[in-house]
Amino acid sequence: MKTALALALTGALLTLDVGAADSGWDGKKLYRYTNEHGVQVLDDVVPPRYVAGGYEVLTISGRVLEVVAPELTGEELEEKQRREAQMEADLQLLKRYNSVADIESARKRKLAIVQQDMAILRSNMASLNRQIESEESAAARTQRNGGTVSAELLARIENLNKEVAVVAQRLSLREKEAVAINSEFDAAASRYQEIAGN
Repeated sequence: MKTALALALTGALLTLDVGAADSGWDGKKLYRYTNEHGVQVLDDVVPPRYVAGGYEVLTISGRVLEVVAPELTGEELEEKQRREAQMEADLQLLKRYNSVADIESARKRKLAIVQQDMAILRSNMASLNRQIESEESAAARTQRNGGTVSAELLARIENLNKEVAVVAQRLSLREKEAVAINSEFDAAASRYQEIAGN
């Protein structure tokens, strides 16, 4: 099976052979384009209004030297850019991983870090809640005994509740991160199977 380089070289040699056969070519060029009526026109210049529609460059004898593709419309350009971005992403995926097993290993490593942080946050939250319960019990005892709860104790309880809220927010973010990591690696594994077949 020919490699891409071999095919390209073969194509180049064929072009040279055709050029040699057209030895009478004096370097003059003609342009073939389609006008607004859908009629193909052969001329020595392409009027600017037809350039966007694409054209061909030919020798006087009619050999095609170059084909200039039509300019892409907005949707076509977006689709081309989307395809190119997907090809680049696929290339990076194949460079980064050798198999789906590699992807799963990377998922486990990344999740382990997040899960460890989540365990620490849950432990911190449990500790803070125990402190709140202790402080609130002390406040309740004071009130039952007819005393007034000190401003310092109330401030401590308020601060502990604020800390719990901060830790809960961090834990929520980490939980969302874990979901995002799983989604990211699910998509990577699925795409890898599509393009690599394993």
